[in-house]
Amino acid sequence: MEIDRRRFIRHPLSYPIKTRIVGGADGEQGSPYRPPPGEGELTSKTEDIGAGGLLFHCKNAITAGTAVEVEIHVERRVFVLSGRVVRTHEVGEGESGIAIAFTSPSDLLKVRMMEQIVRIELFKTRLERRYKTTLDYALVAKEWIKRYSKIFADHYCA
Repeated sequence: MEIDRRRFIRHPLSYPIKTRIVGGADGEQGSPYRPPPGEGELTSKTEDIGAGGLLFHCKNAITAGTAVEVEIHVERRVFVLSGRVVRTHEVGEGESGIAIAFTSPSDLLKVRMMEQIVRIELFKTRLERRYKTTLDYALVAKEWIKRYSKIFADHYCA
């Protein structure tokens, strides 16, 4: 049995991402992977997201240590996070799994915001189904915060 040594909970969320390589594995500008002209970024979807990083699959392997910037589209919002590739592994024919660790302290707040947005959207969907109506996101967000923000905050402070 393999022990999972990750420090952060991972959420199996699939959201569109764009990954731009901003530095080589040795910290210098440049990259071990150079997209063809006209393809300045890798596009994919997240496999999972956690406070410490994310995993996605793409057709191009990226060398461990490479500095990247990841743009994640979550529920009509865009988050830009800085990271470094920590692991690349083959997941299928011509496809690699790329694990990225976030490198900026402010990224933890961004990930918390993403998770909160996802939870509010799920709460909104449940209420709309239950009451068979369309609800205003801002009002639903206020209600979610009133009901669940303490529990949500405790989850991150534990």
